[in-house]
Formats: sequence, structure tokens, C-alpha cells
Amino acid sequence: MLVLTLSPGRDHSVLRRHPWVFSGAVRGREGDENDGIAEIRSQAGETLGYGFTGSGRTIVAKLWTFGAEPFDGGTIRGRFEAARDLRRDVIPPRTTGYRLLHAEGDHAPGVIADRYGETHVLQVGAGGAARAVGMIAAAYRDVFAPPALVVRTEGEPGEEAAEAAFEEHGLRFVADLASGQKTGFFLDQRENRRRVRGLSGGKSVLNLFSYSGGFSVAALAGGASRAVDVDSSEAALALAARNRGENGFAADPADFVRADVFEDLRVRVAAGERWGVVILDPPAFAKKKGDVDRAARGYKDVARLAMTLVAPGGFLLTCSCSGVVSAELFQQILFAAALDAKRTFSIVEKAGAGPDHPVSIYCPESEYLKAFYLRAAE
Repeated sequence: MLVLTLSPGRDHSVLRRHPWVFSGAVRGREGDENDGIAEIRSQAGETLGYGFTGSGRTIVAKLWTFGAEPFDGGTIRGRFEAARDLRRDVIPPRTTGYRLLHAEGDHAPGVIADRYGETHVLQVGAGGAARAVGMIAAAYRDVFAPPALVVRTEGEPGEEAAEAAFEEHGLRFVADLASGQKTGFFLDQRENRRRVRGLSGGKSVLNLFSYSGGFSVAALAGGASRAVDVDSSEAALALAARNRGENGFAADPADFVRADVFEDLRVRVAAGERWGVVILDPPAFAKKKGDVDRAARGYKDVARLAMTLVAPGGFLLTCSCSGVVSAELFQQILFAAALDAKRTFSIVEKAGAGPDHPVSIYCPESEYLKAFYLRAAE
């Protein structure tokens, strides 16, 4: 076990049950990391918590327990059981694609798991959690009893399945487990896809950064007159076409546009296009605090262009999955974009990930997804 002693006055966050221990707070190290477990002590020698050792220079430990509460296989099993019970309460009918473990949100830092029908994907972070992957996987199998399980460490692809089929609110999708985004699909947008389904009746829909077309399938299921997917990945667009076919919708090649989204938007703006619903769900533009200013410029530019395309009375769903970009900052960015676009919008709803992506009350930084529904003035 690695024992980390904190500098005087640097124990405040741990005492407030924040699970991340940063390298700058550590005064002394002793023991070894062979088992992947870290004990955190105060300068006075008091045990403050236990968890897995970190994987980088910044976060040196991620805590699962606080005070003298022990950390062992029973702790892991207990957290997994609590996560399982939560999903029994919050997952909607006719849905077999959802997150089963959400790291800090389930008080299990370093571990996430997603279900895609009969196949589960368990992803374990690097560092101490990776050293304990055998124990973690055994507890997972015991608690969740997955028919098929893909186990990954730090995002490495699994070897047991390339793809998996699942349902979401009665719609059918295929997740790309081998090379897809996240663990294979953007499960965190499930409830936002449901909302888009309800907004899209009779409207044309432009789905930007579309990946495998989940928003378009939902829009078509809600009666959209047309849905166009724009993405830079040929493989993602091919999967988007498959997902339409899985639900009985036509996959016209003209509705799948492989392009740089920024360039495609400028062409559409120049052509004077108008769309009833525009979906703007880009990848994370900022992964660390130093990226925020550059990311803000990117979000503003792409939002300004997308706002120009929304028909009067139409809707824009614009999202940010950059955890270091707060909801307040993102709203300010959208305000500035609307001014530059010379369009009038109202915020009709703010949303985030579904309840299968809980957020630890002690670790608000883990609430990463922001979704703003804007309506253009008529």
C-alpha cells in the first residue's frame, strides 16, 4: 500500500469528502503501489481515507472511503450493488442501453460501466484501478451478472465483442464497441434524444457532429420531415445509416454528409438555409483549464453559425461536454453568439445527462454535460 501524507493545511478537500487528492497537497510518500491502494494521512498521522492510486502527475489518488472506513473487495461490491439498485429505479421502459457505473457519481472513482443489451462494457482507469482490474471485474460479474462482458483499462479496446445492439425508448441502435466514441455510444444524451423526438414533428432537422445519428433517428421517430447528419467520420456516418435502417427509416445518401462541421456550416449559411431543428453536439473543446479560452472561441463560432440556420420559431439544441466549461460560462458564450448572429433566442430548457449519470454532491466538477434548448423568435 502507498501511504501519502498531506502537507499542513492541505487536508480541507478530503475532509469535505472530495475524492481527488492532488500532488501539490502531498508532503510525504512511503510504501509501494504494487496493490494499487493508497492511504491518505494528515500531517498528524490520522487516516483520512483510502482509494486507488492515481495515473498521472496531477491526481495522485482517487478516494473511495473517508476516515478510517476500510477499503477492500467488500467496499467495491457494496458500491456496485448501490449503483445497480439506482438503475432499477431510474431506467425507463423499453431501454437496454444505459450507464451502470458512473465513477465519482456512484462513489466509485476510476470505474465506469455501460450496458448495451446483452453486452456490458467495464472500463477501468489507469493507475491503481488498473492494477486491481481483476478484483473489480470479479465484483462486477458477481453483482451485475452480465451475459457478455468487455473489460478495458484506460480506454483500450476490448477483445470479446465488436458491436452490440440495444434499445432506447423503444428505438433500436447498434453501438460500435471496437472503435466508437465513449464506450461505443453517447448514452449520456438519451433523455435529450427523447426531448428532440418530441420537438421534431413536421420539422427538418440538421444534426451536426452527428456521430452515429442517434438524434436523427429520434427526430424521425417523432415525425421529422427530414434529418441530415453531418460528421467528419465516414465510419460514424455508415453506422448512422445502419441505425436508421434498424428502425425502418430510409437512409438516403444525401442525408449523410462527411465534412468538417465548421466548413459545412459556413457553406449552409452562405446558401441561406433554414432548418426547423438544429442539433449541435460537438466533442469536448476543452479538456483542461488552460484550454478554456480557446474552447470558448470555438463554441461561440460554431454556435453563431448554427443559430443563423435556425428557422423562425425553430429550435437549437446546443451542448458542451467540456467539464471545465461551466454552465454559466457556456450560457455567456451562447449570449455572445446570438448577438453576433443578430438573432433573438429564448432559453426554453437547460438539461444534462440522464439519471444513470449521477453526480457526486462532493465532486461537482464531474457534472460535465450541458444542454441548452433555444427557440428562435418568429
